[in-house]
Amino acid sequence: MGNDPDGLIRWYCSVYLDLNPGQTRTITVPLAWSKWVHSPQLGIKGMRGIPGQLKTDIAKIQEITINTRYSYEDNAFAVDNIRAEGELEVRDTTDFKPFIDEFGMYKHDEWPGKMHSVEELKQAVVENSKVLEANPGPQDRSIYGGWAKGPKLEATGFFRTEKIDGKWWMVDPEGYLFWSAGVNCVDSRSVYTGITGREDYFEGLPKNEGEYAQFYIPGFAASHGFYKGKEDYEMFNFYQLNLYKKYGDEWLGQFQSTANDRLQSWGLNTIGFVSDEGAIDLQKTPYVGSIWITDTPKIEGSQGFWGKFHDVFDPKFKEAVRNSVERQKKGSGDPWCIGFFIDNELSWGALGSLSVGTLQSPASQAAKQEFVADLKKKYDTVEALNSVWGTQHGSWDALLESTEAPDFEKAEADLLAFYEKIADTYFKTVHDALDAVAPGQNYLGCRFAWKNNAVVLGAGSKYLDIMSFNKYEYSVANVSLPEGVDAPILIGEFHFGATDRGYFHLGVKAAKNQEHRGVLYEDYIESALKNPLIIGAHWFQYLDQPLTGRFDGENYNVGLVDEYDNPHEELVEKMRETLYSLYEIRSGKK
Repeated sequence: MGNDPDGLIRWYCSVYLDLNPGQTRTITVPLAWSKWVHSPQLGIKGMRGIPGQLKTDIAKIQEITINTRYSYEDNAFAVDNIRAEGELEVRDTTDFKPFIDEFGMYKHDEWPGKMHSVEELKQAVVENSKVLEANPGPQDRSIYGGWAKGPKLEATGFFRTEKIDGKWWMVDPEGYLFWSAGVNCVDSRSVYTGITGREDYFEGLPKNEGEYAQFYIPGFAASHGFYKGKEDYEMFNFYQLNLYKKYGDEWLGQFQSTANDRLQSWGLNTIGFVSDEGAIDLQKTPYVGSIWITDTPKIEGSQGFWGKFHDVFDPKFKEAVRNSVERQKKGSGDPWCIGFFIDNELSWGALGSLSVGTLQSPASQAAKQEFVADLKKKYDTVEALNSVWGTQHGSWDALLESTEAPDFEKAEADLLAFYEKIADTYFKTVHDALDAVAPGQNYLGCRFAWKNNAVVLGAGSKYLDIMSFNKYEYSVANVSLPEGVDAPILIGEFHFGATDRGYFHLGVKAAKNQEHRGVLYEDYIESALKNPLIIGAHWFQYLDQPLTGRFDGENYNVGLVDEYDNPHEELVEKMRETLYSLYEIRSGKK
C-alpha cells in the first residue's frame, strides 16, 4: 500500500480477522472515514478518524499486502475476488466549520441520543437514574465483588491467585473466588482535546477564564500525532463541561459516585488502569494500582511506538524505579487494591532487537558497556568475537565506539542472551521495588502488547504474580503462554467501537453498531471465562474519546459512556446480561 504525502499509517487501513481451517470470510477495508468526501479536502488535523476525508490518496495505492499474525507454523490461504465496492458522495465544504457543537460533538448530523440543550442533559440524568435503580447489580457478590455463593478459601486480607481444578482464579480478601471484570480510565480527565491551532473547529467554545478555566489544561508533548513535540498549546475537556452543565459545582463528586454505581449495575467489579483516585477512595469497587516508571535513562538505539526502552543497567534506572513506585504507591496496604500494573505496552520488539539497539547506542550507554563486558567474559579476546560475528573490530574499545549492527544470524546467540538479560533485569528490579512498598500484593506486569516472545514472557513469569496482556481480538479462547510457563493472565485492554453515533473512528476492533458492540463484548468475555488461564478482562475505556482527538489524535467510539455522560445502553445492557452470570459461566455451571 502506498503512503500519502502526510504519511499514511498502515494501522488505519488494515483489517484483521481470525480464521479456522477451511473457513472463508470477507475482509472489507473502508478507504474513507465517512460515506462522503469533501471537495476540496479541508486538511483537518489532530483526529485519526476525519469526516469527509480519504484515508490515503487512492491513486497512490501500489499493492495490497496480506499477512498472518501469531503464526508459528507454515500455512496457506487463498485470496480471491478482490474488488472495489460502493461510491462516495462528494459534499461541498461551504459552512462546514465549525463542525463541533457546544457539547463537543459533531454538529452536522443526528443520531439516537444526541443532545441539543442543557435541558436535555439534565433530563438524561433523571432517566439514567431510573435505569440504575431498576438494575442495582448482581446479588451473589461479596463486598469485594467475589462469588459469595461459591466456595470460600483461605482469606489473606489481600487479593491473591490460586489454581483450582485446572483453572486459575483470583481470590478476594475474604477468601471468595474472584474474576476481574473491569474498565480502564474511569476518569473525567482522560478526554482532553487540543484547541490551539484548531480554534475554528469549535462552536461556542467558552474562553479560558472564570468558571470555565477549570476545564482547560496546558498541553504536553505527545510521542506522535498533530501535537508531537509541542507543549505551548491548550487542551479543553468537553466531558467535564457537560458534567458541570448537569450538576453544577458538584460535578466531580457526582461523576465519582455515579461511576461506581454504574459499574455495580453493569456487573463490573474492577476500576481499571489510570482511574480517578476520588472514585477509588469511595471503596465501593476494587481497583488496580497504576504506576509509571518515569525519568529513566533510555537505550538510545532502541525504538518504540511509545518511546525508547529503559536502560536497565544504568544505576539511575534502579533509583528511578524506586522513586516512581514510592511516589505512585496508591493502593499499598489497601485490601481493595487487586495489584499493580507498572508501565504499559513496552516496546520489547523482535527477539534480540533491544540488544541490537544497545550496540547502535553511544559508547557511554550503560547497557552497551554491560553487553561488551559480557562479551569480554565469554570471548576473552576481540579477535575471538570477530571470528564468530564476522566483524573486524580492532579492540574492545572499538566495539564500544561502533554503532553498526552485526550480522544477526552470526551474532544471534549473544544477542538473544543479552536480550534475555535486559528482560530479566527489568522485571526483577521492578518486582523488588514493588515488594518493598507493597509486600504481599500482586505485581500485574507491564501490559504486554503487539509482538511478544517466549524469552520476555519467560523472564517476566519469574517475577510477575499475574501476566497482563492488552488483547484487541474478537476472542481470547486460544490465548496461551510459552511452553513451561503456567501463570494466570489478566487482559488489560480490549474494546469494540462503531460509527453510528456521531463518531468517525471505531477504534481497534470494529462493530457494526451499538447493539453489535454488546454482542461482541459477550462473545469476548465468554471466551475469556472459558480460558483456564484468564482471570479477568478490562475494557478500554470508560468514556468515548473526544471527537476531535486526545493528545495523539485517537477519537474512538470505545466508551461505555458518551461525551454527554450518557451510557451506551445497548452495550451496557448486554454487559449486564453477560456479567450477572459471570461466576456460573467460569465455574462451568452455565
